Amino acid sequence: MLMAFLTCNSVANISCLRPSNQFTIPSSPFKPFKLPSFWPWQKVKMGPLSVSPMGFGTWAWGNQLLWGYQESMDSELQQVFNFAVENGINLFDTADSYGTGRLNGQSEKLLGKFIREFPGKKLEQSEIVIATKFAAYPWRLTPGQFVKACKASLDRLQIEQIGIGQLHWSTANYAPPQELALWGGLVAMYEKVTMIYSNGLVFNSYHREDIEIFHLPFFYIYFLQDGIELRQKLGPLCMAST
Repeated sequence: MLMAFLTCNSVANISCLRPSNQFTIPSSPFKPFKLPSFWPWQKVKMGPLSVSPMGFGTWAWGNQLLWGYQESMDSELQQVFNFAVENGINLFDTADSYGTGRLNGQSEKLLGKFIREFPGKKLEQSEIVIATKFAAYPWRLTPGQFVKACKASLDRLQIEQIGIGQLHWSTANYAPPQELALWGGLVAMYEKVTMIYSNGLVFNSYHREDIEIFHLPFFYIYFLQDGIELRQKLGPLCMAST
């Protein structure tokens, strides 16, 4: 199964800094583009979930440093979100670290708000699947701290269920002791925070060599040595074919 993610960056202004001056280039207002001929597409099964084969990334939402986000853009972002949902996209990727400075977590807040205020069909609204990621911050050292992070994401999103919970990155190559807390947190979020349907890893943040050297031993120690199947602990997402 091939999953593609579309990152939609709706930016009202592009600010360019120079040593001596600053200038702003206004962008044109959002205009719906012509949809490709394969729309509407067939949903893909991921365990108990049915998702569009292309997801929608929200890294830019709340990120002033890299994407020039401004809160005045929110109404335009809502239009883009509505357009995506109305045309079959129901998988939205976010993270608890998306958003800079005082806007930390803004991506999750906006996504939850846009879902609640979606003006279209209730069925389309109810089928939206959120895939969020939990950052391996240096102070997250126990599984319980990841459970707390998951509940904080639910509060920001103001929803009862997260479709897919993921670890954002690995610490195995720079803080190996924390890696066990990450894996333990992944399990604890699935077992104790029952609002998560399935869990997984963000493998675009991992390299093959790292997986072979660092992660396979953790798989063995944490999941296989005690005889518990991965399917039971990590949920159906990790059993999906790629």
